[in-house]
Amino acid sequence: MDNKINILFVDREQGEYLLIAEILSHIRQVSYELVWCDQLDLALPKILSQQFDVVLLDYYWGEESARDLLNAARVQACQTPIVVMTDEMETEVDREAIRAGAADYLIKGQIDHLLLERALRYAIERKQTEQHLTRLAHYDSLTDIPNRILFRDRLEHAVHLAERDHTSFTLMFIDLNGFKQVNDNFGHDAGDAIIRICAERLNACLRRSDSVARMGGDEFTLLLQNIANSTDVAHIAQKVIDSIQQPADINGHEVVVGCSIGIAIYPEAGRDADTLLKHADMAMYKAKQLSGSNYRFFTEMMNQDVRRQLRQEADLRAALRYQQFVLHYSPRIDMATGKVVALEAQLRWDKPGVGLLNPSEFIATAEESGVITAIGYWVLRQACHDIKLLQGFWDEQLMMSIHLSMRQFKDENLVHEVARIFADNDIQPGDVEFEITETVFADNIDLVSLCMRPLSFFGINFLLDNFGAGNSSLLHLQRLPISTVKIDLGFLQELNRSHTDKRLVSAMITLAHNLGKLVVAEGVETKDQKQWLKEMGCDLMQGRYITESRSYAEILAWLQESNIPHQSKLN
Repeated sequence: MDNKINILFVDREQGEYLLIAEILSHIRQVSYELVWCDQLDLALPKILSQQFDVVLLDYYWGEESARDLLNAARVQACQTPIVVMTDEMETEVDREAIRAGAADYLIKGQIDHLLLERALRYAIERKQTEQHLTRLAHYDSLTDIPNRILFRDRLEHAVHLAERDHTSFTLMFIDLNGFKQVNDNFGHDAGDAIIRICAERLNACLRRSDSVARMGGDEFTLLLQNIANSTDVAHIAQKVIDSIQQPADINGHEVVVGCSIGIAIYPEAGRDADTLLKHADMAMYKAKQLSGSNYRFFTEMMNQDVRRQLRQEADLRAALRYQQFVLHYSPRIDMATGKVVALEAQLRWDKPGVGLLNPSEFIATAEESGVITAIGYWVLRQACHDIKLLQGFWDEQLMMSIHLSMRQFKDENLVHEVARIFADNDIQPGDVEFEITETVFADNIDLVSLCMRPLSFFGINFLLDNFGAGNSSLLHLQRLPISTVKIDLGFLQELNRSHTDKRLVSAMITLAHNLGKLVVAEGVETKDQKQWLKEMGCDLMQGRYITESRSYAEILAWLQESNIPHQSKLN
């Protein structure tokens, strides 16, 4: 051991930190530097940083335990030994912690300087011995990346965690194209050099949570965690192909190899390690049958779906570039006066050779690929431009309702961009209402709240769409600055057929009013629906009973006609 030992102390109690520091001061033959981390969720990057020789970890954190942290450190091949501490001896915790990767187990009240010094020293020495033996047994000697044995262990562990947590992960099986020719033309040393270069390039494509291994010969595997969707997997596969295909200088010769990639996603392509490896290998051979470097998913249906999504993603980017998007507008009227008080901006894609597409036909791909952020800002700019023109002749107050997506909430420039677009179009915040659906909150209601509040303070109103369709609307109404709710279309479609839905809609209107919210009914198609909603106290409505959604030119003509007192149909 070196004369100085760096210790990461992970415990939320400052008193425990000071006590351990005091105990360490009694150890004379070696000096210690103790670094305190008081938050469990910040500990993993520090543990994996290799800045520390050993970690002292409190196992219990209120209702939480450090088991998941130990598992995460083990999966990510943590090089630092971890000694676990608890308040009292617990056999089950002892076994659980050691299975999860802890090097030793200490009881806080029994720790003295002799016991602590011995535990730290033994943990470090055991880890060093273990790492040496593990490297010999589990790492490829040519590339210094995991070999087949270690990768199999990591794959089985990934299956176990995914099964327990109901999550997914991706296995890629990679075979180099043109490797035999390199060996034949330039010799085995050149072939070894290419293998080493490809291993380095694969490593560079990965995040810390991912794993790469050499299975033997010119075959590699990748284990990818926390990939959101199949399209993202396809992007990573293409990134790997592009990286491998870069020319390499081998003894003054420019050498180029490619690769074929088979992709298996848990659990669709299998629920155990053997099945996943077999299916990834089968998919790789399918990719091998194509010319050049390619990737294939195990299921043909998934292949077709991903390729269709990638084509649509490219088409969406082109649609932005070539101004193929248009806005249609659905008027909203005040049920008490019959006057138009707002327009809802509805996105359409005028796709060449196809015609006008509704958002349901492309918005999911836009969301998954991230294109929705740029599209959303285009919608905001165009809607603000149009409402400013429409307000020029409209005698009454006219507001624009614009949809915001989850991706836009995650954009750190959202508030700045909204302010800039408003300034460019001389728009007042009260002229615009942002429409959000309950699914926006599914990932992180705190993030959404953090973004909504400055916009609300700015003067922008928020509407909750599809009210009643989700399971936590009340929570959202209480926690978020929402002024208006829109009743889900499905309830209104049943009004004439179901007394139950009538009672439910009536209850929703009453509930929203009791919470101080305005209520919009969308999808109103008949006079009976409109009359019943008015009797129930619904504030606003929109739908085909008023008019179909219209283009800017059409809505302008309709509004001009409506501005002449022709309101008898709506009253």
